[in-house]
Amino acid sequence: MKRCPQCNRTYTDDALSFCLDDGSPLAADAPPSVDLGATMPFIPARQTSQPTIAYRPGQMPPPPTPPSWAPAPPMPQPQRRSVWPWLLGIGAVLVLMGIGLVVLIFAIAKISNSNSNDRAATTNTSNSNSRSANRNSNSSTSNTNGNSNSTASPPASFNDDFSAENWGSGPSKFGRTWYQNDEYHMTGTKGGYIVMYAPKTPQYETENATVRIVARNVDGTETSKGFGLLVHGELKNDQLEDYGFLIDTGNKGYYRVIEHKGGAETQLVSWTASSAIRTGTSPNQLEVRIRGKKIEFYVNGQYVTSVNDAEGYLRGKVGLYTSDAAEVAFDNLEISR
Repeated sequence: MKRCPQCNRTYTDDALSFCLDDGSPLAADAPPSVDLGATMPFIPARQTSQPTIAYRPGQMPPPPTPPSWAPAPPMPQPQRRSVWPWLLGIGAVLVLMGIGLVVLIFAIAKISNSNSNDRAATTNTSNSNSRSANRNSNSSTSNTNGNSNSTASPPASFNDDFSAENWGSGPSKFGRTWYQNDEYHMTGTKGGYIVMYAPKTPQYETENATVRIVARNVDGTETSKGFGLLVHGELKNDQLEDYGFLIDTGNKGYYRVIEHKGGAETQLVSWTASSAIRTGTSPNQLEVRIRGKKIEFYVNGQYVTSVNDAEGYLRGKVGLYTSDAAEVAFDNLEISR
């Protein structure tokens, strides 16, 4: 400690040499005197280490006391797994997939072969798809129209130029049907008529469709009941159900509209003359436009008449109709929606 001799101020900072008040040099202050006769308190030393233990010669010291904490157990080393089970499993899966693929290929081949056989049977059987009747009988063959139960959607447009023999052909007691020069020919029996419905495929359905076909009287002779186009055709209990647009091209051009229900033929529009119809052997385009229950009829692009679907047939497929022994040829069937 230092003291100023002028102002007697003391400083504990030994680094100072001059008084901060008057600038006088500082002088070291003498230490206080010690009373040697005074009694000093005794403070025992704090024990900071373990007590000393004496050992006899040759005696080993005891093992050190283990710490109060336990070290963490070593981490177990991961066991290396064999890759053989994985390889065997993958191999088994591949084998099963290969077997499944082979089975699928055989199933598809079997189905295709079955369909081909069915198609051949349908095509080669005489008049297997025909729907026939005459004015004295409503008999028909047993093949059933399945279009009303079809789940597939028909295409927006479809064309059948009769170059492929998809329709039934052959003789029957009601007439005969056959293919010739990429046309479909039909002839009935004297005084009777014959009806042929299209194959059982969705594209021939007529619901809300426009249907066109070209028809010509090969002989140019009169037909008592006419020839033409059927729509909404279906067999119910082996009986015809449809609407028909028929023409006759004998001496004059006439048309009429009929309905088949329960196999019976009813005339909705009686024979009506029309200048739109070409007579003789000239071809005529027949057109039926269906919108809901309204059915409109056209000849060579000219509107002639219409009816309402009072029976609510709505569905069904295309059919062809001719009467008497006149030979009629059909071509260029078009269906659009």
